[in-house]
Amino acid sequence: MDPMLLMLIIMLLVFWLMSRFARRQQQRMMDEQKRRTEEALVPGTWVRTRAGFYGTVVEVDGEVVTLATPLGDESLWATSAIVGAEEPPFASADEDATEADEQTGAEPDGAAPQIEHVQDSASPQEAPEGPSESQPQA
Repeated sequence: MDPMLLMLIIMLLVFWLMSRFARRQQQRMMDEQKRRTEEALVPGTWVRTRAGFYGTVVEVDGEVVTLATPLGDESLWATSAIVGAEEPPFASADEDATEADEQTGAEPDGAAPQIEHVQDSASPQEAPEGPSESQPQA
């Protein structure tokens, strides 16, 4: 048997085995994603869609999911559009209070801010009487 033909057969076999392994791994990942999505489709949980919409699950009816916005508006989505359970990146009430304190200058723990005053070694009374060197004389 020709050595080139033997190498070609071995290379084809290796490529076939690699693609088969990749397909199996991809199928496992898709099954895991589907399982996580099905677990997330429980009324009251926050989910994110592929389009980036965040909403709470109101109802699941076959392949249609009803999602509600924080304002209470409801919209219908296909279950294939749901990526999984994910909290929205909204600021919580604690974060809002911290931001309000930072804007007003209040300390979060209720303590007054400490300000240190630094006094120069030369006070205004001790300043030299003559014109300074940086000002040109007329």
